[in-house]
Parts: sequence; structure tokens; C-alpha cells
Amino acid sequence: MRRIASVVAVVLLSSFASHAQAPSAADRSVTLNILFKDVWEDSLKRHPEFASAIGDRRYNDQLTDLSPRAFNDEVSRRHGFLLRLIAIDTAGLPEQQRLSADLLQRQLTEDEEAARFKQWELPINQSHGVQTDLPNTIADWPFATMKDYDDYIARLHKIPAQLRQASEDLLAGIDDHRVQPASVIEKALAQTEELANQKPEASPFAAPLTQFPAGIDAPTRKRISAELLDAIQTDVLPAYARFAKFLRVAELPAAKPTEPQPDHTFSYEVLQAKILELRAKAQTTLGPKFSLQGFHDVIVSSEALPMDVLQQHIDVWIASQR
Repeated sequence: MRRIASVVAVVLLSSFASHAQAPSAADRSVTLNILFKDVWEDSLKRHPEFASAIGDRRYNDQLTDLSPRAFNDEVSRRHGFLLRLIAIDTAGLPEQQRLSADLLQRQLTEDEEAARFKQWELPINQSHGVQTDLPNTIADWPFATMKDYDDYIARLHKIPAQLRQASEDLLAGIDDHRVQPASVIEKALAQTEELANQKPEASPFAAPLTQFPAGIDAPTRKRISAELLDAIQTDVLPAYARFAKFLRVAELPAAKPTEPQPDHTFSYEVLQAKILELRAKAQTTLGPKFSLQGFHDVIVSSEALPMDVLQQHIDVWIASQR
């Protein structure tokens, strides 16, 4: 009895101490904003192509890691974000911040539940995939300096590794009897073969060479052009040819003539597309007044909001900058 009483006393004292030292609403607000920023920064680092598309140059020489390990690491990090979020008491915080916290919790929870579908086993689907995402997003990447081009060339050299990861993911899907229907594979195969059979200079990967910034001199342009076209010829086109062969020889025979499966895409991928749309709108409207840092600040503080509310925030910010 004496021992039990001692334990109860310790628990009560700890509870009183915890209550007495509870952080203020202002401190909890700061902690929550830090978490919002950490979630956003993690998304940019995990998806470097998206970071480039919104003008963040820090990961311009990187490509998304499609390996199962990277996927599982991301799930683990987002679980950590969820635990941090749950530990923050939002009572007394501004209504908008509480709404952001609630929505972020729902997003992180849904992402965790979606992980059981093993999205990484389906790197191609009926709406997008590794065979189209890269060439389709190049136009959104920044090309203003020599470093932008050099980073891009480094990124091109990484395409074979990314497509190899995609093939390994698809093989794992075959082992788990999770394969897209034949119609999806056939479409992806046609898209991949079209890319593989193009001449380097006609490839969408050579698009950045069509218009150099004025600040890059002629000798540098010549060097960049030679290195970029060589990367396409040596790395990119053969990688797509190998991926096309894999789809034809391994993936297509395993496919079934069934209706397309649901696209269990992470919710933040849908959000990424909306953010790109809003960035384009802001740049078009503001022109030289557009501030990438200002845009980032609004997104960081609004990233967990519904897309219609996020758009309202960006519209208000655009109006304030004009």
C-alpha cells in the first residue's frame, strides 16, 4: 500500500508540474507554425521536381527516390509529424490555425492509412507516371543561370536510376498481384516508346536549349548544349528504351483486361498541382512584383487548408502585392 501511495503521489505531482509548466497559447502557436513549415520542407525535399516547379532551386540536381525504402522513410517521417501535431494543444489558438491543424491531422492520418496500398508498386497509372511526369514538368523548372542548366544536366544523368527503381517497383507489384490493367500499360508503353525513339535535339528534355537567358554567354551556351544533348543521348533515351522493353516483356503479360483500379495517390500530390496552378496565376498577375519568398510564406502558413481556402489566401496575397 505504501508503495502504491508513493506512485500515486509521484503521478499527481508530475501532473501538477506539467500543468503548471504548460506552454502558453503564443508558444503553442509558434510550435504549430514550425511544424507546418517542417511538413512543407519535407515535401519539397522528398519531391525535388515539385520544388523546382515552384521556383525552389535547392534540389534542382535531384530526382524523387522511388525506392520502397524511400517510401517507407517518408511514411515514418509523416507519422512523426502526426505525433508532433497530436501533442500540440490547439485550445485558445486562432480559429484559422486550429482549422489548419485539424486538416493537417486528417491529411497525415489519411496518408498513413493509404500507405497500406503500397503506392510505390504502381509508379504508372491511368493519369500520370514516370513515363510522362518528367517531360511534362520541364517547362515549369527555372532556367535563368548557368547553375540551373548544370543542375538540370545532373538531373538527367539520374533518370536511368529512377526508371530502374520504377521497374523494380513494378516487379514487386507483379509479385503482390497488383498490376494495372492492360489498357493502362499499353498507353504507358506507347508514351515511353515515343520518348525513347526521338532524336536528342527533338526530345522534350532538350527544350531548355531553345531559349537561353541573356546572361549566359556563347561559349557557355555551346558547352551546356553539348553536355545536355550528350546526357539525353547517353542516359535518357537508352533508359526509356529499357523501360519500354520492361513494360512490353514483363509488365504487359502480367496485366489483366480489367477496369482501371482506383488511383490511391497521396493527397498532397493533388495539392502540389493546385500550388503550381496558383503560382502560375500569381506570376502572371504580378509580373515583376511577384516574390517567390512571399509566395512560399503564404503557402507554408496555408498548406494544410482546403484548396478553395488556400486559393482565397493566395488571392488576398496577390491583391496586397499589386
